[in-house]
Amino acid sequence: MKQGHKIGLMLFFFAICATAAFVSHDVQRPPPPARPADLYSVVDSQFQAFRAEDFPRAYQQAAAGIRERFSMEQFEQMVRVDYAGIIEARRVEFGAAEIRGRRAVVRVFFVGGDGALTPCIYSMVNEGESWKIEAAHILRRIPKGSRLDGVRV
Repeated sequence: MKQGHKIGLMLFFFAICATAAFVSHDVQRPPPPARPADLYSVVDSQFQAFRAEDFPRAYQQAAAGIRERFSMEQFEQMVRVDYAGIIEARRVEFGAAEIRGRRAVVRVFFVGGDGALTPCIYSMVNEGESWKIEAAHILRRIPKGSRLDGVRV
């Protein structure tokens, strides 16, 4: 092989490696800084969509993994059966949010018409430019008037 061909081949492979390094670096770029309010907004948007029975809009707040496992119709059925307490809540209140890179956990409290609280833990993921809901784990309902743990001042 001639020396000119060897140099051309080496430059070609160098260009491929440089492109791969650039693309790899861009893909692994950390997400933009998030504030808890950004996460609360996503959860509240889905809650408002549930209350309005606008399941297509609520489905848009779900993470890609959820949308891959459930069609829009399956998502609606799952929400109506498994998350009825959330749909029927009068309002939502937010607790602590923990953000770690592209993942976050948010504590959410749904307040029912009877004043009872339904605590929920939301797992969220950053998908590009927006946060999406990966899962919502409903915890034991707390009846109105129940004494909660903590310090009373």
